[in-house]
Amino acid sequence: MRITYQPGITYTRTPEEKQDMFLAWQRPDKAFFAAGACHILGFLFVSLHMHEGYELIHIKPRGKNASGHHMYASNGTWVFDFNGWTTEKELLEEYTKAYAEKYPGWDYERVTVPSDWEGFGKYLLKTHHRPPEYFPHLPWERAYKYIKKFEGRPPHEPPTVLS
Repeated sequence: MRITYQPGITYTRTPEEKQDMFLAWQRPDKAFFAAGACHILGFLFVSLHMHEGYELIHIKPRGKNASGHHMYASNGTWVFDFNGWTTEKELLEEYTKAYAEKYPGWDYERVTVPSDWEGFGKYLLKTHHRPPEYFPHLPWERAYKYIKKFEGRPPHEPPTVLS
């Protein structure tokens, strides 16, 4: 049985978790990286897979104060985020479907985020994402351990063609 992509809206933080970063930190890894720390997971994945064609992508909702921000690593076909591996097509379809159901007319812009440390930091501040140092504990080790739970390559990656 095929399991479809599960959008982050499933793991939306409670108002208490949004106010108390220690409480948010206590959530299970999947929930933590689905809502509140997806940018950390995506940036680390791209850093670990440098020179493999992955970029950090931001689903940036249109409209002021719109819900539904998400960041993930993508090579244009395959995506890595809190769900592990899926296709970008499926992620975008399921994500849009879930948010449009809750917020009629919901739409987004697909933005490529700078993958260098300085550019990433400036982008986080501009988009009001919590920088790594604003978490109660630095999230890098937690993100690294989570990434390592999954295969290092997409499950059905096409074979490399040698010329």
